[in-house]
Amino acid sequence: MNFVAHQYLSFGNQSLQIGNLLGETVKGKQYLDFPEDIQKGILLHRSIDTFTDSHETVKQSSSYFHETQHKFAPIIIDVIYDYFLIKYWNNYSETPFEKFKSDCYQLFKDEYNSLPKKLQEIIFYLLKYDWFENYSTIEGVQKTLKGIGSRAKFENNLHQIIPEFEKNYANLETDFLSFFPQIQTHCKNFVFIDSQV
Repeated sequence: MNFVAHQYLSFGNQSLQIGNLLGETVKGKQYLDFPEDIQKGILLHRSIDTFTDSHETVKQSSSYFHETQHKFAPIIIDVIYDYFLIKYWNNYSETPFEKFKSDCYQLFKDEYNSLPKKLQEIIFYLLKYDWFENYSTIEGVQKTLKGIGSRAKFENNLHQIIPEFEKNYANLETDFLSFFPQIQTHCKNFVFIDSQV
């Protein structure tokens, strides 16, 4: 799961959203340095990642890219699942995506000075280049993965991902639609939110 899904799966709770954001860079027991409500968001982030990475449907999605992308396949799926989340946004949220996006961006701006430097750098580029909007189109997915590839320490061909994405589009879409209700339920249980939220 990528930035959009992590924020969506915080269910509008700003403390969880910030904690979920901090989960990008806060490692090990560093989470204990934060207030309890933020800690919960960091742990939610980790729980989302663990649930996702171990799920058979997600592994199936990753398998479509193993031959050409190897260790980068799970990263590709994170971005592609955000693409499908936005495509089917109205199935999962009564809040229009544009409002959700602007609310997230405003929260990131409001909290920017309190974030660790490494995360500030990520948020700076996220806002500058409107990453949430990029995730909503195939061209934007290509642009995002090309950027990830250019920053990666290892040689890769992430800039050539779109033919593989389009070839496996229907299977990836089916996988996402099967998986996402399950991660929703998992997260609601994790934060003790009633299933009707």
